[in-house]
Amino acid sequence: MLYPLYVHKDAESAYGAAFPDFPGCFAGADKLQDLPAAAQETVEAHFHGETEPIPHPSVPEHWAGDKQFQGAYWWPSSMGKTM
Repeated sequence: MLYPLYVHKDAESAYGAAFPDFPGCFAGADKLQDLPAAAQETVEAHFHGETEPIPHPSVPEHWAGDKQFQGAYWWPSSMGKTM
């Protein structure tokens, strides 16, 4: 499944990413190419030991009006291997 990953980078900072479908689930990496692995690891840790079903993915358009997800870009993130 592909989940929307909100990716941003401020000047002089690492890349940051957030999964809107998983509140409180954030990842970061110094290099953009390292962000997918960091995101995968973050999701695995976020759901470790959970017994509740993992939510189905939304689409970026669902979050378009949310102020916290403005000014950066969306990246489809495949989380199917562990979920």
